[in-house]
Order: sequence, then C-alpha cells, then structure tokens
Amino acid sequence: MTWQTALLVVHILAAMAWVGGGLVIQFTERRVFWLGGRPAVDRVRADLAWADTWLAIPAPLLVVGTGIAMVAVTPGWRFTQTWIWMSLVAVVLYQVLAFTVGTRIYRQLETTPQDGAAKPARSLLKLGSLLLSVLVGVVFLMVLKPGLN
Repeated sequence: MTWQTALLVVHILAAMAWVGGGLVIQFTERRVFWLGGRPAVDRVRADLAWADTWLAIPAPLLVVGTGIAMVAVTPGWRFTQTWIWMSLVAVVLYQVLAFTVGTRIYRQLETTPQDGAAKPARSLLKLGSLLLSVLVGVVFLMVLKPGLN
C-alpha cells in the first residue's frame, strides 16, 4: 500500500464520520424538536454531546490534514486546482459558521428560558442544515474534481 492510498482511506473514513455524524445529529435533533420541543432537544443534545468531541473536532482535522498531504504526494494535484481550493474555502466557511453562528445560538439556548427557546432551537436546526449542505458540496467537489487537468 502506498502513502497516497493510506491517506485516501483515512481521508474517506474521516469524511464519512464527519458527514454521517452530522446527519445523525441533525436528523435526531430535528425529530426530537418537532416531537418533544425544547426540553426533549436539551436531553438528546446532552446524550449526543460526545459527538461534538469525538466527531466535530477530529474528523474535520483528519479530512483536511490527509487532504493536504494527498495534494503534496499526488503527482498532478495542485492547490490551485478548482476542486481543491474550492473545497478548502468551503471547509473554512463551514468552520467559521459553526464557530461564530453556532456559538451565538448555543449561548442563546443556554440563557433563554425554556418557554422562549423555540426560536434559537429552530435557528440551530437551520444552521445544521446549512452546514450539512456545505459538506455535501465538498463531497461533490471531491467526486467530480472540476478543474483537474
């Protein structure tokens, strides 16, 4: 097995964890919110808090790290290629949105009384949908590789 193959396997597995974990969290929170409201979302969020630690941080780091390493070891791949720079921009956008907007919404949820928290909870669900859309866009870029000569 070559370094390129090993990096690709880790890259794909980490991407699967990132996108799959995001989908599970998003669909679980959405279902719980619509069925049980804010208190149920809080309970489920507490149960899924481990996913933030074990998926939200290491998976993107592995994806970006192995992606950069693959560009370095794969002949013909350059950071100036459309699919590579657009993917990197999308991942940065994802992280900025998750950190800035996500942090603001979480603070609102923590400080808003239970009976007034429906709006921030809905905002959190919308942000999750947007972030998943960004990740799906990155997957399309990885598969289609526009600009690859």
